[in-house]
Amino acid sequence: MSRRGRPPPVPPPMRANARMMARCRAQIDAPFKAAVRRLLNPLLRLRNGLGEIGEGFQLGPAVRIPAASRLGRYGHIGRGFDAPSPICVGDLSMISTNVRIVDNDHGTDDVDCPMRLAFRWRHRVTVFEGDVWVGHGAIIRAGVTIGRGAVVAAGAVVTKDVEPYSIVGGNPARLIRRRFDEERMGRHDRMLYGAAE
Repeated sequence: MSRRGRPPPVPPPMRANARMMARCRAQIDAPFKAAVRRLLNPLLRLRNGLGEIGEGFQLGPAVRIPAASRLGRYGHIGRGFDAPSPICVGDLSMISTNVRIVDNDHGTDDVDCPMRLAFRWRHRVTVFEGDVWVGHGAIIRAGVTIGRGAVVAAGAVVTKDVEPYSIVGGNPARLIRRRFDEERMGRHDRMLYGAAE
């Protein structure tokens, strides 16, 4: 075991309902691409030691997904993604190119130890709930939860949890606005996560 220790358990991805999955099957993948993914994703799961990779999930080139990560259905992770610890990505979430998960791995407050030797790194699972969109080049602190339906602007530096249906941006990331009011949030939730009619 490395000095990083054993990763904590990774929760299951946030799931959209069966009606939404049928819509994704019809609209996202052409039949040939769907067949390729059905063959390729189980191989990627085994090769990378993933806990799960859902139907229709797309991985860009040059991504580093840590072992035990769980990836939901019809999500996407773009080129250059990198994370030191497992992640959980809910259904329909999109993570753009060159997104990085980072951690605070050196102490700064020990008077008897130089920062170079003050290792305090530990695994923390980063969670992207359902229907999340993370823009190009965002930096996210390990262990953060990006709430369902949230949008993280390109280049944002996310240091704390992001509330559902929030749009955040900047360094450090701050609330820009809410995507929907309460009534529309409920409507969107019912459409994605409610029982099939």
